[in-house]
Amino acid sequence: MKNFSLRLITVALLLVLFAMASSCRRNPDELQPSPLAPGLFSGQSLEAVERELKMMDGSFEILVDRVPLPSDTRPPYRLLLISRKNQVLADQKGELELTFFNDQLMTARFFPADITATQAAFERLQKFTIVSGQSDLAPSTRVWVGKDENLRKYVGWTDKKLRLKQDAWVRQYGQ
Repeated sequence: MKNFSLRLITVALLLVLFAMASSCRRNPDELQPSPLAPGLFSGQSLEAVERELKMMDGSFEILVDRVPLPSDTRPPYRLLLISRKNQVLADQKGELELTFFNDQLMTARFFPADITATQAAFERLQKFTIVSGQSDLAPSTRVWVGKDENLRKYVGWTDKKLRLKQDAWVRQYGQ
């Protein structure tokens, strides 16, 4: 009888430990920070980025700040696009544009004076190689070289999962 009780207690403890361990698993929908421009990660808030890039003095320009009216009944949506000229990343100087979706850094674009040297510096630092215009960084970053509407060349990074969340919001609630 004593052996049976000991086994029952052991099995019960193992079940409790298993239940606790499985409840600690990450939510697959939870955003895992993914590397963007050097020193930046997706999901960072504007305040965290300001600290990282030492731009607490507001030394950036707000290009877009879309916020629904307070009376809007849809889920939260904020799209903030900021720009900082003369930013230095990986010893390369250029203009840095950052896009935040609901206060989470989603996309970065860096417009350098010398795209070839900048791409090579980023590839060395972040250990990726752009093939056919793009590359991927774990866990969910897409990196590419592109041109904007003014034909300025840039290196871009975006968190694919966060981009999908924004796209899903726009499909479901956009007008």
